[in-house]
Amino acid sequence: MLKKINRNAWLIANRLGNLQFAILLLLLIAAFSSIGTFIEQGKDLSFYQLNYPDSQPLFGFISAKFILTAGLDHVYTTWWFILNLFLFVISLFSCTLIRQLPSLKFSRLWRFYDNYQSIKKFNIKIKMDNASLTKLAFQLKNNNYNVIQEGRFIYAYKGLIGRISPIIVHASIILVLFGSVIGSASGFMTQELVPTNTLFHLRNIINSGPFSEVPQSIEGYVKDFKIAYSDEGVIDQFYSDLSILDTSANPLSSKTIYVNEPLRYKGIVFYQTDWGIANLTLNIDDEKNLDLPLSLVDTASNNRFWISNLSQLNYLGIENTFLVLQDLTGRLSLYDSNKNIVAEVQVGQMLTLNGHNIRVTGIIPSTGLQVKSDPGTLIVYLGFLMLMISTLLSYVSYSQVWAFKDSNKLCVAGQTNRAVFIFEKHFNEMLVNTKKN
Repeated sequence: MLKKINRNAWLIANRLGNLQFAILLLLLIAAFSSIGTFIEQGKDLSFYQLNYPDSQPLFGFISAKFILTAGLDHVYTTWWFILNLFLFVISLFSCTLIRQLPSLKFSRLWRFYDNYQSIKKFNIKIKMDNASLTKLAFQLKNNNYNVIQEGRFIYAYKGLIGRISPIIVHASIILVLFGSVIGSASGFMTQELVPTNTLFHLRNIINSGPFSEVPQSIEGYVKDFKIAYSDEGVIDQFYSDLSILDTSANPLSSKTIYVNEPLRYKGIVFYQTDWGIANLTLNIDDEKNLDLPLSLVDTASNNRFWISNLSQLNYLGIENTFLVLQDLTGRLSLYDSNKNIVAEVQVGQMLTLNGHNIRVTGIIPSTGLQVKSDPGTLIVYLGFLMLMISTLLSYVSYSQVWAFKDSNKLCVAGQTNRAVFIFEKHFNEMLVNTKKN
């Protein structure tokens, strides 16, 4: 009974480790990943209803209902995608156990040949008169071969580490896939737009895995935000002075972050992604200070500006006058309801409207932060590191040489799995030095 179970298990492993089956799974993974690239992931219901209306399905069947029913809005966390990854991992693992490891073990085995007929199957073979078996063994050792000699027989090999490369490739792919699944299942990402001098918590969750936990024991504080401009007046970089605090407002970590230079704290990464303007501070008639909120307007040409209607300050009696701000340089424009410019001022300048003296005393910027946690990142990095190592090892040639003495003749044969021309060159050089004086 036990033998039958073992035989059935071996047959199943052999089927799963089949190259054609692994290629099929890999093609399915590539196809599903292409779908996840083509269809936007993690959007809300209204987005899919607007871009993939049920009344006009794309290609006749891709609609919001189809996308949501099939789980195409979160391809990489669907059960069928994860099952595909799991089968691919099992296939690679089975191939390693029943093919790669036995192949490596077989490469370490050695045997001698005792007649010229038995070495005719090798492409590189030669019979030599007046040649020394001892000198050949010496030449092989000088060329970093591992030499096994028994009487008139020699077997030598080098580059066995190159045979490990396929095993490392399989292990690295398994690690990359495993790390990706761990990241999808237990990671999260939030987007925060935070005004300066403001505390924030991780609340605006964009996506999260079924096993993820968004920490509520920490909070962030944006102390300052600055924009650096190039000589042409174009935004070059923007910086946020960010601090991480505990619930008692004790500092845990702080850093000035900018694009491609995030703050990392216990597996959570705070990226600088965007910026905005939250509000303006105004002084009215040198008596009253207040905040004026601004709204962002994006244009079709990818330009943006911030606008506020001064009529919301009811007690000033100002109607249909709009204040427009394009950046943090401090230049403000005022327009009437017909889009005619009324005035242009700088922060700190006095402006008189409807008998009231208005001074913009400051601009309160906001910084866009992306907060991300991906517990599988290190595993993925390790997998790619192993993949690079395996690529280097794959260039190591595995070479073998057999030799034996037959009467007064030295019979030698050799083979290699790559760089055949170089092997033949070194092979002939060694044979030249084996001749007796």
